[in-house]
Amino acid sequence: MAGSRLPAVARETIDTMRLSRRDFLGRVGFGATLGLALAKGPQSLISELLFEPEAPLVTAHPLPSNPFVDGERALVAVIHGTDPAAMLAEGLRLLGGFDRLDLRGKRVLIKPNLLNDRPPPTTTNPLVVEALARMVRSSGATGVTVADSSGMIRFPTRENFIATGMQTAAERAGAGVLSLEDAPWVRIEPSAATIMRRYLVSKPVYDADLVLNVPVVKTHRFAEYSCALKNLVGIIHPRHRPSLAFLSGRWHERIAELNLAVHPKLTVADATRIMIDGGPTSGTAAEANLLLLSGDRVALDAVALALLRSFGAWSKDPGLTVWDQRQIKRAGELGLGASNAAQLSIVGASIDGERRRFERLLADLKREVGLPAS
Repeated sequence: MAGSRLPAVARETIDTMRLSRRDFLGRVGFGATLGLALAKGPQSLISELLFEPEAPLVTAHPLPSNPFVDGERALVAVIHGTDPAAMLAEGLRLLGGFDRLDLRGKRVLIKPNLLNDRPPPTTTNPLVVEALARMVRSSGATGVTVADSSGMIRFPTRENFIATGMQTAAERAGAGVLSLEDAPWVRIEPSAATIMRRYLVSKPVYDADLVLNVPVVKTHRFAEYSCALKNLVGIIHPRHRPSLAFLSGRWHERIAELNLAVHPKLTVADATRIMIDGGPTSGTAAEANLLLLSGDRVALDAVALALLRSFGAWSKDPGLTVWDQRQIKRAGELGLGASNAAQLSIVGASIDGERRRFERLLADLKREVGLPAS
C-alpha cells in the first residue's frame, strides 16, 4: 500500500537503525544478557536470571467471552483524533459501550508498554493510559493499577514509570503503579502449549479481576511487529521471555503461547504515534493519531499490522497476509482470537476532521485484512 492516508503525518527518524551497545547486547540471547547483567544490572536482575524463584502452580485462566462483538464477529474500532480521552470514548461507543465490561467492584490492572525510559512510540502514550484509568475509576472499579515490567536490561521499571511520565499520568487518574519484577510469581503449564510448556507469570496480573491491555503499535526487528500479543511478554518472568531464546528462531510462536496464561477483556492499542521501521526501542516514528480498540487481541493485531504495512517502510515484513504472520497465525491456532477475516468486523470514525482521508485509510485496512472495503 501507499504511505499513510492521514493528514499531517510527520515522519521522524529516531536513532534509525542504530543500536546502542545496550540494545545490541540485549538481543543476542541468554549469555549476553547475563553478561551485561553481571556488569551493569541490579542484583535483583542477576538473581532472577540465575535462579528461578519459588512459584506455586496455578491453572491458566480460561478464555472469557468477548463482550464486544457484532453477531459472531469480533469488533475492532479504529478512531482518528487528537484527544485520547475523546477518542477512547468514541471507540468504546462503537464497540457497544464500556459498561459491557461490568467493572463495578472489580480490581482492574492496566498493562501498558513500558519497555524503557523513552517517549512514544517506544512506550505507550501516558495520556492514553490516563484516559483509560479515569474511565475505569468512574465505572466503579474498587482499585486500578497500572503495571508493567520493562525490558530486562532496562530495569528497574519503577524508574521508567517516572522518566516516561507514566506514574504521574496514572496518579492523576487515581491509579496506583506497580513494577512487576518486584512482585511475586505464579507458575503456568498450559496444556495447549508446544514450545512454552512452563513459565512464570506475574501474580498481581494473574490475580486481577480484569486486565486491560494498552500496547503501542510498532515494528520490531525480531518479532516483525509489536502490539497486543507481544505486550503481554511484560508480565512474564525474565527467565522465560523470548529474547532469552533468540537463537531458537521461534519468537513468534513463543509470544503467542505466553498469551495462554492471562486474557485481557479489552485492548486499547496506542497508535497516536507509531514506529513504522526499526523497533522496538529505536526506529522511524510517524504521527498516526489513531486508537485501535477490541475485545479480541488477535483481531486487533491483524488490523495493527495492516496499519504498519500502510506506510510501506518496514523492510522485514515478509509480504504474507496478516493472517499468515506467525504471531497471529499461532494465536489463532490456539483459539486466542480471530484466525481469518470472516471472524472480525472493522468500525471506525474520525472525530477531528479529515473524514475523507480517514475513510480511505479505513478502506485500505479492510482490504489488507481481507474484508470488503465498503
